[in-house]
Amino acid sequence: MALVDLCYRCPQCGHDPMSGEGDVAWCASCGVRIERSRGRLLLSLPGGDRRFDVSALDLCRRIEEHGGPITRATRDGGALEYQARARVSWQLSERAVRYRGVLRGFAESMGPAAQGTITVDRERVHVECGDRRAGSWRHLDLRAVQASSSSLQLSLPGDQLVQLRFLDDSPRRWETLMRRLITDAYERAGRGRVVEFQPRIVTRW
Repeated sequence: MALVDLCYRCPQCGHDPMSGEGDVAWCASCGVRIERSRGRLLLSLPGGDRRFDVSALDLCRRIEEHGGPITRATRDGGALEYQARARVSWQLSERAVRYRGVLRGFAESMGPAAQGTITVDRERVHVECGDRRAGSWRHLDLRAVQASSSSLQLSLPGDQLVQLRFLDDSPRRWETLMRRLITDAYERAGRGRVVEFQPRIVTRW
């Protein structure tokens, strides 16, 4: 994962988006710079020579305090809508993974990827890629959300699974955004508080 995928907005001033490449991310607004070196994260303030050790957990906490992904997704008047370009692929098959006779999980085989878009609002997620399986689903109907260093997977109704590799956006941003939207949808519907998002969405009263 490129560092800018983790620090998709500035943890110092909240500017969104951050800029970056590889193991370096920087803010075009306040000038803060973050580097990853030998397993450490180092933060430099503009005009200073010192670099401060920071943790990924602390950076994520600061980003959430600035609003996480929600502020950039909120339009004038309060409506929420956000979109990104992605390479979209769909699950073709699934096989069980066993170790010494014990089921450990499942491995998916994904089909060829096509360029498309993912769009969300407060109620639904929309996937477009010119494929007949592209469509729109309520957040309440999603079965699981899982992110990796480069992609986001959504488990959909009807045992469908879609994988999105973002062309110019952060999978971390999208994982956080989808979790927030799903949590809010469940609370509005009175269906409890979501406590797990994988391997399936689980709620608790």
